[in-house]
Amino acid sequence: MSSRALRRLAPLWLAALCAGFAQAQEPAPREQERVVQLTVTSVVNHSVYLDHGRDVGLQVGTIVRLFPPGAPYVEAEVRSVSQTSARAEVAPVVTPPPVGTRGEASVAATAAPARTQQTPVQPVVEHPPWTRREDPRHPDQPLLVPTFSQRPDERPATFDGRMFASGQWSQDRGADRSSDYWLMRLGMHGDATNYLGGGERFRFAGEFDDRRAVLQNEPDEDDQDFRVDLASVAFGTEAWAPTGVELGRFFSSHLPEIGLVDGVEVVRRFEGGLRLGAGFGAYPLPFPQRGTGDDIGAHVFADFVADDKRSYAFMVGFQKTWHEGAPDRDLLLLRGECRPLDQLSLLGSARVDFYTGSDNRKSNAVELTELMLQTRWDAPDWGAGLLFSHFRWPDLKRGEYAFLPDSIVRDGEVDRLSLNGSWRATRDVSLRARMDFWSDQSDDGTSYGLDGDWRGVIGDGSYLALSVFQADGGATSGPGWSLFLRDSLGDAAWRVGYRWYRYDLDDLVTGTETYKRQSVEVGMSWPISANGDFDVSAEHWFGNGEDAISIGFYFQWRL
Repeated sequence: MSSRALRRLAPLWLAALCAGFAQAQEPAPREQERVVQLTVTSVVNHSVYLDHGRDVGLQVGTIVRLFPPGAPYVEAEVRSVSQTSARAEVAPVVTPPPVGTRGEASVAATAAPARTQQTPVQPVVEHPPWTRREDPRHPDQPLLVPTFSQRPDERPATFDGRMFASGQWSQDRGADRSSDYWLMRLGMHGDATNYLGGGERFRFAGEFDDRRAVLQNEPDEDDQDFRVDLASVAFGTEAWAPTGVELGRFFSSHLPEIGLVDGVEVVRRFEGGLRLGAGFGAYPLPFPQRGTGDDIGAHVFADFVADDKRSYAFMVGFQKTWHEGAPDRDLLLLRGECRPLDQLSLLGSARVDFYTGSDNRKSNAVELTELMLQTRWDAPDWGAGLLFSHFRWPDLKRGEYAFLPDSIVRDGEVDRLSLNGSWRATRDVSLRARMDFWSDQSDDGTSYGLDGDWRGVIGDGSYLALSVFQADGGATSGPGWSLFLRDSLGDAAWRVGYRWYRYDLDDLVTGTETYKRQSVEVGMSWPISANGDFDVSAEHWFGNGEDAISIGFYFQWRL
């Protein structure tokens, strides 16, 4: 790191540290909810995997705010959740944040027991004799079976799902352009369990998309796609079941780094937290059509979790793929985490590629393709984290990698060092600071930001969020800020927001050029009975050479 970069970093590190380590003035959180800190541990297409789940109160439908480096925050909705992890999805038009991105979510607060005056000790009442007895055990019964568990044929069938529809119309009239765009989506997501009486789980997610574009001096475009994102059945899903099998189209819950799989996976669970598994299948491309068949492969893994709190855990996996019958990828996957204290967490993950003579764009036989190391301290009223990440482009025959420029595959790399801090100044006011230093094969830069939110600013249900940031992307750089206000209106809620950016474009033949971009957004959402929600929004982008409007709606019905 150059001395010039260090001088630029010094005041930013100081500001972030001050925000992260300041002491709280009023430690009591709001009684109705609390804010939990999260970290993105893996990214697959538009799905992000988080390092917490039901252990901190996340539920399906929870909205998570993610703070990617050098950019305004994005929102993701939790789609599935386990005891210690969760999968959330960002909107298709949003770029997923990188691994290691910090996030937060508001969850229902666990009420603390009220302090009362000491009362006299009451005499212990003798309990009548127990009448329930443990059922007889069999030699082939799993060791971890609960003592009084219900067999699947004694449990009712359950279904949890939702249907949704959304639409967006955009019109671009900037710089003598005249274009109109439409996007309509209709989809369904559902989990059905125990319908066959064996504790099995059926999962489906799919949608139909209709895209249309009316372009100036160009032929109109019209594209319809129906895609299936998930379609699988899993047996042995209970934690105590000795063997689990999932087949169909699914994301591996143990090895999500490999992406979507059309195939089968088997996991064997052992007493003490050890799980061994293997699977094989085809790998659909991360495009709307979900094309599959060109890439097939197999994977194996060993996964260990010490306890429900994941005091420490690790995973070792290996994936071998073939593209159109030719050997393609040999990938070692590593992941580990440790929580020596309730407030302290250490996370790490890595991908190591092994290359052979058929990979002619890589000179090294073994290469560290991705690395993420993070440590966080999360106290009730403040927190701080440090993250380092490294990325290189792999040499693959697979569709989305095959046409990368040779120079990027041979020499391209991105290193990033990030520091972030959070502080709950009062029960209603929170502050967050973040700073990133990045470097690639040809440039380096810094980005930083300061976020704040004020709950109850104009009423009990109101929320004010302010974000100020400076981004340096190498070729483009500049400051920006945004302000959003939300409040309730009966059973409904309204929102209004404003964004402002300035971009300085460097390395142009004509020299540096500066552009400004602004937007105004309004929206409203309200419930439809106990199962449905409807949201409508409008946005106007304007600035140098830009004049565009967008109107959209979103409707969902929980099944």
